[in-house]
Amino acid sequence: MQLDIKPFVSCKVLIVDDEPLSRLLLSTILEPIVECITASTGSEAIGICESVQPDLILLDMNMPDMDGLSVCRTLKANESTANIPVMFVTSTIDVETENDCWEVGACDFVMKPVTASTLIHRVKNHLQSKLRTELLEKMTFHDQLTGLYNRLYLSNEIPLLIKQVARDNGAIGVIMLDIDFFKLFNDKYGHVEGDSCLQQVAQAIAENVKRPKDAAIRYGGEEFMVVLPYTDLEGVEKIALDIQASLAVKDIDHYAGIGNKVTLSAGFAVMDANDIRETGIVTLIEAADAHLFASKENGKNQVNG
Repeated sequence: MQLDIKPFVSCKVLIVDDEPLSRLLLSTILEPIVECITASTGSEAIGICESVQPDLILLDMNMPDMDGLSVCRTLKANESTANIPVMFVTSTIDVETENDCWEVGACDFVMKPVTASTLIHRVKNHLQSKLRTELLEKMTFHDQLTGLYNRLYLSNEIPLLIKQVARDNGAIGVIMLDIDFFKLFNDKYGHVEGDSCLQQVAQAIAENVKRPKDAAIRYGGEEFMVVLPYTDLEGVEKIALDIQASLAVKDIDHYAGIGNKVTLSAGFAVMDANDIRETGIVTLIEAADAHLFASKENGKNQVNG
């Protein structure tokens, strides 16, 4: 798993201001160090944040359609944009307005006319803080070999997801996957090749787990788990079959495998999120695991649910 901190030149900074000259000035100052995106209205900024996910927002306080405080409040109320740091850019500020900035979740503010060196240093500091936090989260919640989420993520973060889906009266699907004859693969080819195999299987899984709230987890050893919120049985089964197809394309040789290739067995189950809140996700995992066992017992390289 790559653990390098993303360089500043790869960071996206969204500049939100209804005045074209202000947008141009801020962009000109920052473009040598970051990638700049601009928006002229609050509503446009919210749309960009949801689709692009910038690393930092420079937000004008006074705009005609939505003032900066309203924009920031909206972003912080949305789980997908809540963690984007917001720095206000304003020409006038008093104690009350300053307190309002902190109350809506701003990380900082700078005064107009902007001093270039001050703006650059503050932007760098906030980006560095965000990137370090993201790196720490990646190290904490990701399996270092495969890059997928780990069991700590399952126990700490998935319960929060269940609560959100339950509030929406939605369902959650789980797929349990296991590499067929993996012990024989390790015994024959060695643990270095075994690790490479695990990474390729993880890649096949990740290629098909694309939505922001979906989660691909290394459950343990050669066993993997996929959590799919807001998904019915048909949708969960399709993802399981797609994962198998992606692995087949990788064409990994295995002397003892089905067709002399590495394959996966899978089991899946779906439950109403409100029921999971009462019993815990372990009930859903056990249901999917039972179907996985059936796939293994019935000849492997199968999907059952």
